[in-house]
Amino acid sequence: MMERLTMLQLKKLCLVCVTGIYGCQWRNYPPQLNKKGTCIWCLILCCAFGICVFWFYCWWALRNDYSNLNEHLFAKMHRWLDWSVILLILTATIFSYLLLFMILSLCQLALRIPLSLHWINKVLILICVLLILILMIVIRIKWKEEWDTISLSIQVTAPFLHLGAVVAVTIMAWFIIDQHFESKRRSLQVIIPMFYLGVVIFLYFIPLAISSPCIIERKDLPPRPAMMGHRGAPMLAPENTLMSFEETVKCEASTFESDVQISFDGVPFLMHDSTFERTTDITDVFPKWARNDVASFTWTEIQKLNAGKWFLQKDPYYTVRLLSEEAQKNASEQRVCSLAQLLALAARNKKYVIFDLRPPKNTSHPYYNVSHKIVVETILNSSIDHNLILWLPDNKNSTPKDFQKIVGEKLDPETLKRQNIHTINIRYSNISFMEIRNYAEKNISTNLYVVNERWLFSTLWCAKVNSVTTNACHIFKNMQEPIWHITPGAYKAIWIVIDLVSFLLIGLIYFIQRSRCRNMQVGIGQENTEITIL
Repeated sequence: MMERLTMLQLKKLCLVCVTGIYGCQWRNYPPQLNKKGTCIWCLILCCAFGICVFWFYCWWALRNDYSNLNEHLFAKMHRWLDWSVILLILTATIFSYLLLFMILSLCQLALRIPLSLHWINKVLILICVLLILILMIVIRIKWKEEWDTISLSIQVTAPFLHLGAVVAVTIMAWFIIDQHFESKRRSLQVIIPMFYLGVVIFLYFIPLAISSPCIIERKDLPPRPAMMGHRGAPMLAPENTLMSFEETVKCEASTFESDVQISFDGVPFLMHDSTFERTTDITDVFPKWARNDVASFTWTEIQKLNAGKWFLQKDPYYTVRLLSEEAQKNASEQRVCSLAQLLALAARNKKYVIFDLRPPKNTSHPYYNVSHKIVVETILNSSIDHNLILWLPDNKNSTPKDFQKIVGEKLDPETLKRQNIHTINIRYSNISFMEIRNYAEKNISTNLYVVNERWLFSTLWCAKVNSVTTNACHIFKNMQEPIWHITPGAYKAIWIVIDLVSFLLIGLIYFIQRSRCRNMQVGIGQENTEITIL
């Protein structure tokens, strides 16, 4: 008797907690006052949760380009913050809140407790949806190419998304079938099962339309793509410094990638930003000139700047803890690197060099019209083999014939061959897997930038990309094969087994719920009979 009483008290406590959090009804179970209104808000909650799940997925997919977001916002705000972490915390908070209410609503449906969402929670749910939609719109407008990354990731992860969706609809069968038997309206008894079955059948056959590059025969798996160190190895050393490119050599990358600008006295040097504010200590050395264009400084002034301490202080990739004390000391002593120094290092290690030349913006700059000439002379005066220079089309003025031409846009293979160009250099989201294969068939190499995540590197590996520009060469060098790949036959077998198991479980749930409903009706009938007799 005591055990039964304890169980009843525990059950009542659980019911009070569920209804209390969901509808702020802590004493009595919420009355079913407006069934239509509660159904509408239940639907809004489901839609809000779906939007949040999609946004959480989007933010995971955008992880490859978090550094771009931080650099862009630094240029606008002139203050370093890891905005990716801030937005991730916000997204995780919203997701956790909506997930809690989804679980509570399912619990109430299972316990046959009327849903009654409190007005405070209604407002918070709408605010969550509004925040997510604003973030989506901002990304769509400001970073359209990032939105293309999401489309690519969906194509890549489609097999896993399909598996998750089948599991989800199978679990939902319990609640859908329960509502089917509980509903007193004939129309709902028909509409809800028909809609649910339509979704289930769609999911069962959607793999026929799934095309992922990592669904590939093992014998067709190409060699691992070569690596170009994006500004060196910026996860292990301050970007565009000599130490960064020395780390690139240790990572076994084939190419140094950088950005070249011209000092006021005509010395080509490595710098990505238009100011020294983010990657040097200029606010301490020349505080009044901190936001001046980098091309307005002489080489002597530039050499006074420290280009390494910021890396240790800001820790942009959370990798400083991985460095030894000696490496940290070396990083703290780095200076801005000249093009001549980079070429000398490349010549010693027989590495290719590719760079974006950023001519001076100010027309009063002494070398405004001759920046290409200055760079070419610097290369010719170095000891590097000219065949190791990958020359981008923007840098085509007075280009020696033995430089390797590389184009930064998608052109017809025949046009590329006529121009004696054998490599294209393009953002990974601006080219399809089919186009990559077509270029490969025509012996045109593809280099895609900037690739920092294992999943993306693995995908491009399966897609037969020749090389990638990356910040994470130290990670990719240890990968012996893509993080996932599966043969078409194995994927088909998994697909069929999952669909069959799901179908059997849904059928089992249907029979359990039907039997449960009949037993309840018999019990109610017996109670009514007893009452009538009395």
